[in-house]
Amino acid sequence: MKRLLALLVFLLLLDYVFALTPQEAMMEALKTGNYSLVEPYLGDDMKKLFTEKVFNGIRSELVKEYGPISGYKLEKTEEKGGYQIYYYRVIAEKGNYTVSVTVKDGKVEGFHFAPGFSPGKAIYPLLGGLLGLLLIWAYLRKFHTGELILGAFLIIPVLVVQPPIQMIPGYLGITNPVVLSLWGGFIAGLLQEPLKYYFSRDKTLGKAAYVGIGFGLGETTYVAIISAIAGGSLLGLIERTLALLFHTSTTILFAYSYRNGRGKKALLAMVLVHWVVDSMASYWHVAQSRFFLLAGYGIMLGVSLIVLPKLLPLAKAESEEPAVIW
Repeated sequence: MKRLLALLVFLLLLDYVFALTPQEAMMEALKTGNYSLVEPYLGDDMKKLFTEKVFNGIRSELVKEYGPISGYKLEKTEEKGGYQIYYYRVIAEKGNYTVSVTVKDGKVEGFHFAPGFSPGKAIYPLLGGLLGLLLIWAYLRKFHTGELILGAFLIIPVLVVQPPIQMIPGYLGITNPVVLSLWGGFIAGLLQEPLKYYFSRDKTLGKAAYVGIGFGLGETTYVAIISAIAGGSLLGLIERTLALLFHTSTTILFAYSYRNGRGKKALLAMVLVHWVVDSMASYWHVAQSRFFLLAGYGIMLGVSLIVLPKLLPLAKAESEEPAVIW
């Protein structure tokens, strides 16, 4: 009798799973944490990108931020280019948010998280940027407003040009996460570093430093907006502080190296370093391994500790002809 009852329960569960639509399977998996519910419905590309490890990492972050999921309801559907997109409102303990599930030919081809706007979550990156600024100012005791504004405005062409180029592999059907991460990091380094180099190379070291600070603060503002939408954490404070110090290190290095006839070598070195850092940050989102995140942080910190202690004293003195110290 017990075996018969167990068999009946198994058949009922099996019938329930196969009765689910692809989008419902995704939502049930998200609610329960059971990846096996949605795995049979994943398209070929999604199986490569949306592994159980990635799924668990995403769900863990959502539960950490919003609490356990109590339910969900379909809000709207739309069709784009042969894809059906289903928007669900997720009801959680600490607040609600929206996710979308993209389906084509009975297979899940996309999953996106779209939380509400929460300004309070932007505080961590903003504090990180301000902390970086305070550390540099506390040593230099000088403030170059024009260069700060110039650096902040340099982020605008980056935000316009960089994302479309980074998405080119996706348009070509390339889905390998390593390739996508390397490409994204390479484009970030290739666009950002020459731009900073051009506008800081012929300045005094103090002014060049503030070009980097302004660039870092402009980037921080963008990250803060993203954090207000997607959520932020204490890591945002650490990351933004290190990023601002890194950008400051690169621009002051460019000015010093240009003055000593090694500008192009410094530019090439920083493009390569930026490539590695951004590639690791990008791959961290896929692999959900803190090794890549901490490695990127370590590189930014290492560059800052190598460059700033050597060049900030020269910047403070505003020496136009510093002695070669490398």
